[in-house]
Amino acid sequence: MSNAGCRLAILASHPIQYFTPVYRCLAGVPGLEVEVWYCRDFGARPRYDQQFDRIVKWDVDQLNGYNHRFLFNASPISDTFNPLHAINPSALLRMFRGFDALWLNGYMYPSNYFAALGAKMSNSRLLMRSDMSAGVRSERSARESIRDAVIRRWVAASDALLFIGHRNREAYLAYGADESKLFFTPFSVDVEGIAATVARSADRAALRQAWGIPRNNTVLLFVGKLTPRKHPEAMLHLAAECGGNVQVVLVGSGPLEQQLRAEVARIGLSNVSFLGFVNQRRLPEVYALADVFVMPSENEPWGLVLNEAMAAGLASVVCTDVGASADLIREGETGFTFANGDLNAMTALVRQLVADAGARVAVGAAARAMSSRYSFGATSNGVVEALTSLGVYAAPSGVTAMTPAHYRA
Repeated sequence: MSNAGCRLAILASHPIQYFTPVYRCLAGVPGLEVEVWYCRDFGARPRYDQQFDRIVKWDVDQLNGYNHRFLFNASPISDTFNPLHAINPSALLRMFRGFDALWLNGYMYPSNYFAALGAKMSNSRLLMRSDMSAGVRSERSARESIRDAVIRRWVAASDALLFIGHRNREAYLAYGADESKLFFTPFSVDVEGIAATVARSADRAALRQAWGIPRNNTVLLFVGKLTPRKHPEAMLHLAAECGGNVQVVLVGSGPLEQQLRAEVARIGLSNVSFLGFVNQRRLPEVYALADVFVMPSENEPWGLVLNEAMAAGLASVVCTDVGASADLIREGETGFTFANGDLNAMTALVRQLVADAGARVAVGAAARAMSSRYSFGATSNGVVEALTSLGVYAAPSGVTAMTPAHYRA
Protein backbone atom coordinates (compact mmCIF):
# COMPACT_ATOMS: atom_id res chain seq x y z
CA MET A 1 0.00 0.00 0.00
CA SER A 2 1.34 3.43 -0.97
CA ASN A 3 1.86 6.23 1.58
CA ALA A 4 -1.08 8.07 0.02
CA GLY A 5 -3.43 5.16 0.77
CA CYS A 6 -4.87 2.44 -1.39
CA ARG A 7 -5.29 3.05 -5.12
CA LEU A 8 -7.99 0.87 -6.70
CA ALA A 9 -8.53 0.55 -10.45
CA ILE A 10 -11.86 -0.78 -11.69
CA LEU A 11 -12.32 -2.03 -15.25
CA ALA A 12 -15.93 -2.11 -16.48
CA SER A 13 -17.44 -2.68 -19.91
CA HIS A 14 -19.58 0.49 -19.75
CA PRO A 15 -21.45 2.63 -17.19
CA ILE A 16 -24.25 0.52 -15.65
CA GLN A 17 -26.88 2.28 -13.55
CA TYR A 18 -26.76 -0.37 -10.82
CA PHE A 19 -22.95 -0.31 -10.53
CA THR A 20 -21.98 3.35 -10.76
CA PRO A 21 -23.48 4.20 -7.32
CA VAL A 22 -21.13 1.60 -5.81
CA TYR A 23 -18.18 3.41 -7.38
CA ARG A 24 -19.41 6.64 -5.74
CA CYS A 25 -19.60 4.88 -2.38
CA LEU A 26 -16.04 3.62 -2.76
CA ALA A 27 -14.83 7.06 -3.81
CA GLY A 28 -16.06 8.35 -0.47
CA VAL A 29 -14.10 5.83 1.60
CA PRO A 30 -11.27 7.60 3.50
CA GLY A 31 -7.84 6.58 2.29
CA LEU A 32 -9.15 4.88 -0.85
CA GLU A 33 -8.47 6.39 -4.27
CA VAL A 34 -10.68 4.95 -7.01
CA GLU A 35 -10.33 5.21 -10.77
CA VAL A 36 -12.87 3.51 -13.06
CA TRP A 37 -11.91 2.59 -16.62
CA TYR A 38 -14.70 2.07 -19.14
CA CYS A 39 -14.26 0.05 -22.31
CA ARG A 40 -17.26 1.74 -23.99
CA ASP A 41 -19.45 4.78 -23.38
CA PHE A 42 -22.71 2.84 -23.68
CA GLY A 43 -24.99 3.91 -20.84
CA ALA A 44 -23.54 7.40 -20.84
CA ARG A 45 -25.07 8.26 -24.21
CA PRO A 46 -28.20 7.15 -26.12
CA ARG A 47 -27.91 3.84 -27.95
CA TYR A 48 -30.19 1.26 -29.49
CA ASP A 49 -30.78 -1.68 -27.15
CA GLN A 50 -31.94 -4.73 -29.08
CA GLN A 51 -33.55 -6.34 -26.02
CA PHE A 52 -35.54 -3.20 -25.19
CA ASP A 53 -36.06 -2.77 -28.97
CA ARG A 54 -35.59 0.97 -28.67
CA ILE A 55 -33.02 3.71 -28.12
CA VAL A 56 -32.20 3.96 -24.42
CA LYS A 57 -30.71 6.89 -22.52
CA TRP A 58 -30.75 6.50 -18.74
CA ASP A 59 -32.10 9.54 -16.90
CA VAL A 60 -29.86 9.11 -13.84
CA ASP A 61 -26.35 10.47 -13.51
CA GLN A 62 -23.79 7.83 -14.34
CA LEU A 63 -20.48 9.65 -14.24
CA ASN A 64 -20.29 12.23 -11.45
CA GLY A 65 -18.92 11.57 -7.99
CA TYR A 66 -15.95 9.37 -8.86
CA ASN A 67 -12.87 9.44 -11.09
CA HIS A 68 -13.30 7.71 -14.42
CA ARG A 69 -12.01 7.60 -17.96
CA PHE A 70 -13.06 5.99 -21.24
CA LEU A 71 -10.27 3.89 -22.71
CA PHE A 72 -9.53 3.78 -26.42
CA ASN A 73 -11.38 0.82 -27.88
CA ALA A 74 -9.93 -0.97 -30.91
CA SER A 75 -12.96 -3.20 -31.48
CA PRO A 76 -15.29 -2.59 -34.44
CA ILE A 77 -18.07 -4.51 -32.65
CA SER A 78 -20.83 -2.49 -30.97
CA ASP A 79 -22.94 -5.31 -29.49
CA THR A 80 -22.25 -5.39 -25.74
CA PHE A 81 -23.42 -9.02 -25.61
CA ASN A 82 -20.44 -9.94 -27.79
CA PRO A 83 -17.31 -10.27 -25.59
CA LEU A 84 -15.16 -8.93 -28.43
CA HIS A 85 -16.77 -5.51 -28.14
CA ALA A 86 -14.16 -4.56 -25.50
CA ILE A 87 -10.60 -4.49 -26.81
CA ASN A 88 -8.72 -1.83 -24.84
CA PRO A 89 -4.96 -2.48 -24.84
CA SER A 90 -4.26 0.63 -22.72
CA ALA A 91 -5.76 -1.18 -19.72
CA LEU A 92 -2.43 -3.02 -19.45
CA LEU A 93 -0.32 0.12 -19.50
CA ARG A 94 -2.46 2.01 -16.98
CA MET A 95 -1.78 -0.64 -14.36
CA PHE A 96 1.81 0.65 -14.16
CA ARG A 97 0.62 3.97 -12.69
CA GLY A 98 0.88 2.90 -9.06
CA PHE A 99 -2.36 1.01 -8.41
CA ASP A 100 -2.48 -1.35 -5.44
CA ALA A 101 -5.42 -3.40 -6.68
CA LEU A 102 -7.55 -4.05 -9.74
CA TRP A 103 -11.25 -4.98 -9.69
CA LEU A 104 -12.41 -6.81 -12.82
CA ASN A 105 -16.03 -7.47 -13.70
CA GLY A 106 -16.12 -10.89 -15.37
CA TYR A 107 -13.54 -12.74 -17.42
CA MET A 108 -14.94 -12.67 -20.97
CA TYR A 109 -13.57 -9.45 -22.48
CA PRO A 110 -10.12 -9.20 -24.10
CA SER A 111 -9.62 -6.02 -22.06
CA ASN A 112 -9.91 -8.04 -18.85
CA TYR A 113 -6.90 -10.07 -19.94
CA PHE A 114 -4.92 -6.94 -20.76
CA ALA A 115 -5.68 -5.44 -17.34
CA ALA A 116 -5.01 -8.70 -15.47
CA LEU A 117 -1.63 -9.03 -17.17
CA GLY A 118 -0.81 -5.45 -16.16
CA ALA A 119 -1.80 -6.23 -12.57
CA LYS A 120 0.42 -9.31 -12.54
CA MET A 121 3.39 -7.42 -13.98
CA SER A 122 2.96 -4.49 -11.57
CA ASN A 123 2.41 -6.69 -8.48
CA SER A 124 -1.11 -5.37 -7.94
CA ARG A 125 -3.77 -7.46 -6.23
CA LEU A 126 -6.52 -8.84 -8.46
CA LEU A 127 -10.20 -8.83 -7.42
CA MET A 128 -12.75 -10.54 -9.68
CA ARG A 129 -16.53 -10.31 -9.63
CA SER A 130 -18.78 -12.39 -11.86
CA ASP A 131 -22.46 -13.40 -11.91
CA MET A 132 -21.80 -16.99 -13.00
CA SER A 133 -23.93 -19.52 -11.18
CA ALA A 134 -23.35 -22.82 -12.99
CA GLY A 135 -20.99 -25.21 -11.26
CA VAL A 136 -18.72 -27.72 -12.94
CA ARG A 137 -20.71 -30.56 -14.51
CA SER A 138 -19.55 -34.16 -14.76
CA GLU A 139 -20.42 -34.37 -18.46
CA ARG A 140 -19.26 -31.44 -20.57
CA SER A 141 -18.91 -30.60 -24.22
CA ALA A 142 -15.48 -29.66 -25.57
CA ARG A 143 -16.47 -25.98 -25.51
CA GLU A 144 -17.69 -26.23 -21.92
CA SER A 145 -14.49 -28.01 -20.90
CA ILE A 146 -12.41 -25.16 -22.34
CA ARG A 147 -14.59 -22.60 -20.59
CA ASP A 148 -14.29 -24.47 -17.28
CA ALA A 149 -10.52 -24.58 -17.62
CA VAL A 150 -10.42 -20.82 -18.31
CA ILE A 151 -12.59 -20.07 -15.28
CA ARG A 152 -10.43 -22.26 -13.06
CA ARG A 153 -7.37 -20.27 -14.14
CA TRP A 154 -9.13 -16.98 -13.35
CA VAL A 155 -10.28 -18.26 -9.96
CA ALA A 156 -6.76 -19.45 -9.12
CA ALA A 157 -5.15 -16.20 -10.32
CA SER A 158 -7.49 -13.90 -8.38
CA ASP A 159 -6.45 -12.69 -4.94
CA ALA A 160 -10.09 -12.03 -3.96
CA LEU A 161 -13.36 -13.30 -5.42
CA LEU A 162 -16.32 -10.97 -4.97
CA PHE A 163 -19.48 -13.06 -4.93
CA ILE A 164 -22.99 -11.69 -5.38
CA GLY A 165 -24.99 -14.41 -3.67
CA HIS A 166 -25.35 -18.07 -2.74
CA ARG A 167 -25.30 -19.61 -6.23
CA ASN A 168 -22.39 -17.43 -7.30
CA ARG A 169 -20.46 -18.42 -4.17
CA GLU A 170 -21.09 -22.11 -4.83
CA ALA A 171 -19.89 -21.68 -8.42
CA TYR A 172 -16.58 -20.19 -7.24
CA LEU A 173 -16.11 -23.09 -4.82
CA ALA A 174 -16.90 -25.60 -7.56
CA TYR A 175 -14.11 -24.07 -9.64
CA GLY A 176 -11.60 -24.57 -6.84
CA ALA A 177 -11.81 -21.29 -4.90
CA ASP A 178 -10.39 -21.12 -1.41
CA GLU A 179 -12.97 -19.98 1.15
CA SER A 180 -10.58 -17.31 2.41
CA LYS A 181 -10.73 -15.56 -0.97
CA LEU A 182 -14.52 -15.10 -0.94
CA PHE A 183 -16.09 -11.74 -0.06
CA PHE A 184 -19.79 -10.88 -0.25
CA THR A 185 -20.38 -7.94 -2.60
CA PRO A 186 -24.05 -8.27 -3.51
CA PHE A 187 -25.81 -7.06 -6.62
CA SER A 188 -27.61 -4.09 -5.14
CA VAL A 189 -30.09 -1.29 -5.74
CA ASP A 190 -31.04 2.04 -4.20
CA VAL A 191 -33.07 0.51 -1.39
CA GLU A 192 -33.28 3.75 0.58
CA GLY A 193 -34.40 5.80 -2.43
CA ILE A 194 -37.03 3.27 -3.47
CA ALA A 195 -38.42 3.03 0.07
CA ALA A 196 -38.56 6.83 0.28
CA THR A 197 -40.52 7.05 -2.98
CA VAL A 198 -43.00 4.45 -1.75
CA ALA A 199 -43.43 6.38 1.51
CA ARG A 200 -44.13 9.58 -0.46
CA SER A 201 -46.68 7.72 -2.59
CA ALA A 202 -49.13 6.97 0.21
CA ASP A 203 -52.06 8.11 -1.97
CA ARG A 204 -52.01 5.01 -4.16
CA ALA A 205 -55.33 5.84 -5.81
CA ALA A 206 -53.94 9.13 -7.12
CA LEU A 207 -50.73 7.46 -8.25
CA ARG A 208 -52.65 4.81 -10.16
CA GLN A 209 -54.82 7.43 -11.78
CA ALA A 210 -51.70 9.26 -12.94
CA TRP A 211 -50.46 6.10 -14.61
CA GLY A 212 -53.86 5.13 -16.03
CA ILE A 213 -54.31 2.09 -13.79
CA PRO A 214 -57.70 1.14 -12.22
CA ARG A 215 -57.80 2.38 -8.64
CA ASN A 216 -59.43 -0.57 -6.89
CA ASN A 217 -57.99 -3.62 -8.66
CA THR A 218 -55.22 -5.74 -7.21
CA VAL A 219 -52.20 -4.92 -9.38
CA LEU A 220 -49.87 -7.70 -10.51
CA LEU A 221 -46.63 -6.16 -11.76
CA PHE A 222 -44.06 -7.33 -14.29
CA VAL A 223 -40.90 -5.26 -14.88
CA GLY A 224 -38.37 -6.23 -17.52
CA LYS A 225 -37.48 -6.54 -21.15
CA LEU A 226 -40.20 -8.15 -23.23
CA THR A 227 -38.05 -11.02 -24.47
CA PRO A 228 -38.63 -14.80 -24.55
CA ARG A 229 -36.32 -15.50 -21.60
CA LYS A 230 -38.33 -13.16 -19.34
CA HIS A 231 -41.63 -14.94 -20.18
CA PRO A 232 -43.93 -11.90 -20.10
CA GLU A 233 -46.63 -14.07 -21.70
CA ALA A 234 -47.06 -15.71 -18.30
CA MET A 235 -48.63 -12.45 -17.14
CA LEU A 236 -51.39 -12.82 -19.72
CA HIS A 237 -52.10 -16.24 -18.25
CA LEU A 238 -52.55 -14.58 -14.85
CA ALA A 239 -54.82 -11.94 -16.32
CA ALA A 240 -57.06 -14.65 -17.78
CA GLU A 241 -57.03 -16.90 -14.71
CA CYS A 242 -57.27 -14.43 -11.84
CA GLY A 243 -60.38 -12.55 -12.88
CA GLY A 244 -61.52 -8.99 -13.45
CA ASN A 245 -60.59 -7.73 -9.98
CA VAL A 246 -56.94 -8.12 -10.96
CA GLN A 247 -55.01 -5.71 -13.18
CA VAL A 248 -51.85 -7.03 -14.84
CA VAL A 249 -49.32 -4.25 -15.48
CA LEU A 250 -46.35 -4.86 -17.78
CA VAL A 251 -43.50 -2.38 -17.57
CA GLY A 252 -40.85 -2.60 -20.25
CA SER A 253 -40.41 -2.88 -23.99
CA GLY A 254 -38.90 -5.43 -26.33
CA PRO A 255 -39.38 -7.58 -29.42
CA LEU A 256 -42.39 -9.44 -27.96
CA GLU A 257 -44.46 -6.33 -27.27
CA GLN A 258 -46.58 -6.34 -30.43
CA GLN A 259 -47.15 -10.08 -30.14
CA LEU A 260 -48.32 -9.66 -26.54
CA ARG A 261 -50.64 -6.80 -27.44
CA ALA A 262 -52.11 -8.87 -30.28
CA GLU A 263 -52.70 -11.78 -27.90
CA VAL A 264 -54.48 -9.51 -25.41
CA ALA A 265 -56.78 -8.35 -28.21
CA ARG A 266 -57.35 -11.89 -29.49
CA ILE A 267 -58.32 -13.24 -26.07
CA GLY A 268 -60.28 -10.11 -25.24
CA LEU A 269 -58.51 -9.29 -21.98
CA SER A 270 -59.54 -5.96 -20.49
CA ASN A 271 -57.36 -6.17 -17.37
CA VAL A 272 -53.88 -5.79 -18.93
CA SER A 273 -51.95 -2.51 -19.07
CA PHE A 274 -48.76 -1.87 -21.03
CA LEU A 275 -46.78 1.04 -19.58
CA GLY A 276 -43.88 0.64 -22.02
CA PHE A 277 -40.30 1.56 -21.18
CA VAL A 278 -40.03 3.43 -17.86
CA ASN A 279 -36.73 5.12 -17.08
CA GLN A 280 -34.89 4.88 -13.78
CA ARG A 281 -36.19 8.03 -12.08
CA ARG A 282 -39.86 7.05 -12.32
CA LEU A 283 -39.47 3.31 -11.91
CA PRO A 284 -39.98 3.41 -8.10
CA GLU A 285 -43.44 4.94 -8.72
CA VAL A 286 -44.41 1.83 -10.67
CA TYR A 287 -43.47 -0.42 -7.78
CA ALA A 288 -45.38 1.88 -5.42
CA LEU A 289 -48.67 1.44 -7.31
CA ALA A 290 -48.49 -2.38 -7.31
CA ASP A 291 -49.64 -5.08 -4.88
CA VAL A 292 -47.83 -8.20 -6.07
CA PHE A 293 -44.63 -8.56 -8.09
CA VAL A 294 -44.32 -11.51 -10.47
CA MET A 295 -41.03 -12.63 -12.07
CA PRO A 296 -41.37 -15.67 -14.39
CA SER A 297 -37.88 -15.35 -15.96
CA GLU A 298 -35.78 -18.41 -16.74
CA ASN A 299 -31.99 -18.68 -16.74
CA GLU A 300 -31.68 -15.36 -14.90
CA PRO A 301 -28.20 -15.00 -13.32
CA TRP A 302 -29.53 -12.60 -10.66
CA GLY A 303 -32.52 -10.31 -11.40
CA LEU A 304 -32.15 -6.84 -9.87
CA VAL A 305 -35.79 -5.96 -10.42
CA LEU A 306 -36.55 -8.41 -7.61
CA ASN A 307 -34.32 -6.37 -5.29
CA GLU A 308 -36.24 -3.26 -6.32
CA ALA A 309 -39.67 -4.81 -5.84
CA MET A 310 -38.75 -6.07 -2.39
CA ALA A 311 -37.27 -2.68 -1.43
CA ALA A 312 -40.68 -1.26 -2.35
CA GLY A 313 -42.32 -3.69 0.08
CA LEU A 314 -43.99 -5.91 -2.51
CA ALA A 315 -44.84 -9.55 -1.97
CA SER A 316 -43.19 -11.40 -4.85
CA VAL A 317 -43.83 -14.63 -6.74
CA VAL A 318 -40.63 -15.66 -8.50
CA CYS A 319 -39.36 -18.47 -10.71
CA THR A 320 -36.62 -20.55 -9.08
CA ASP A 321 -34.51 -19.94 -12.21
CA VAL A 322 -34.01 -16.37 -10.96
CA GLY A 323 -30.63 -16.41 -9.23
CA ALA A 324 -31.64 -13.84 -6.63
CA SER A 325 -34.40 -16.11 -5.36
CA ALA A 326 -31.86 -18.30 -3.55
CA ASP A 327 -30.80 -15.31 -1.43
CA LEU A 328 -33.76 -12.97 -1.23
CA ILE A 329 -36.72 -15.35 -0.98
CA ARG A 330 -37.44 -17.18 2.23
CA GLU A 331 -40.43 -19.26 1.22
CA GLY A 332 -43.65 -17.88 2.64
CA GLU A 333 -41.80 -15.21 4.62
CA THR A 334 -40.23 -12.78 2.14
CA GLY A 335 -41.89 -14.18 -0.99
CA PHE A 336 -42.77 -17.32 -2.91
CA THR A 337 -41.15 -19.39 -5.66
CA PHE A 338 -42.33 -21.75 -8.39
CA ALA A 339 -40.53 -24.06 -10.79
CA ASN A 340 -39.75 -22.84 -14.29
CA GLY A 341 -42.76 -23.32 -16.57
CA ASP A 342 -45.17 -24.33 -13.79
CA LEU A 343 -47.90 -21.81 -14.54
CA ASN A 344 -50.38 -23.62 -12.31
CA ALA A 345 -48.14 -23.22 -9.25
CA MET A 346 -47.47 -19.59 -10.15
CA THR A 347 -51.18 -18.89 -10.51
CA ALA A 348 -52.06 -20.61 -7.22
CA LEU A 349 -49.50 -18.53 -5.31
CA VAL A 350 -50.69 -15.29 -6.91
CA ARG A 351 -54.32 -16.12 -6.13
CA GLN A 352 -53.45 -16.65 -2.46
CA LEU A 353 -51.89 -13.20 -2.29
CA VAL A 354 -54.74 -11.58 -4.20
CA ALA A 355 -57.22 -13.04 -1.73
CA ASP A 356 -55.27 -12.11 1.42
CA ALA A 357 -54.32 -8.44 1.76
CA GLY A 358 -52.92 -9.07 5.25
CA ALA A 359 -50.49 -11.67 3.90
CA ARG A 360 -49.37 -9.24 1.19
CA VAL A 361 -48.56 -6.61 3.81
CA ALA A 362 -46.71 -9.05 6.09
CA VAL A 363 -44.66 -10.60 3.31
CA GLY A 364 -43.95 -7.16 1.84
CA ALA A 365 -42.63 -5.87 5.16
CA ALA A 366 -40.32 -8.87 5.52
CA ALA A 367 -39.21 -8.42 1.92
CA ARG A 368 -38.31 -4.78 2.55
CA ALA A 369 -36.24 -5.78 5.59
CA MET A 370 -34.41 -8.44 3.57
CA SER A 371 -33.67 -6.02 0.72
CA SER A 372 -31.81 -3.67 3.08
CA ARG A 373 -28.93 -6.15 3.17
CA TYR A 374 -28.44 -5.59 -0.56
CA SER A 375 -27.73 -1.86 -0.64
CA PHE A 376 -25.00 -0.01 -2.54
CA GLY A 377 -23.28 0.51 0.79
CA ALA A 378 -23.26 -3.23 1.49
CA THR A 379 -21.55 -3.85 -1.86
CA SER A 380 -18.98 -1.14 -1.17
CA ASN A 381 -18.31 -2.61 2.27
CA GLY A 382 -17.58 -6.00 0.73
CA VAL A 383 -14.97 -4.51 -1.59
CA VAL A 384 -13.35 -2.64 1.32
CA GLU A 385 -13.32 -5.84 3.37
CA ALA A 386 -11.52 -7.64 0.53
CA LEU A 387 -8.93 -4.87 0.19
CA THR A 388 -8.38 -4.87 3.95
CA SER A 389 -7.94 -8.63 4.02
CA LEU A 390 -5.38 -8.40 1.22
CA GLY A 391 -3.39 -5.85 3.21
CA VAL A 392 -3.64 -3.04 0.67
CA TYR A 393 -6.13 -0.91 2.59
CA ALA A 394 -6.31 0.27 6.17
CA ALA A 395 -8.58 3.00 7.47
CA PRO A 396 -6.59 6.19 8.22
CA SER A 397 -5.78 6.92 11.83
CA GLY A 398 -8.77 8.38 13.64
CA VAL A 399 -11.24 7.13 11.04
CA THR A 400 -13.65 4.34 11.93
CA ALA A 401 -13.37 1.51 9.45
CA MET A 402 -16.46 0.54 7.49
CA THR A 403 -18.52 -2.32 8.88
CA PRO A 404 -17.67 -5.52 6.99
CA ALA A 405 -20.56 -6.97 4.98
CA HIS A 406 -20.44 -10.54 6.23
CA TYR A 407 -22.39 -13.10 4.23
CA ARG A 408 -24.78 -15.40 6.02
CA ALA A 409 -25.74 -18.44 4.00
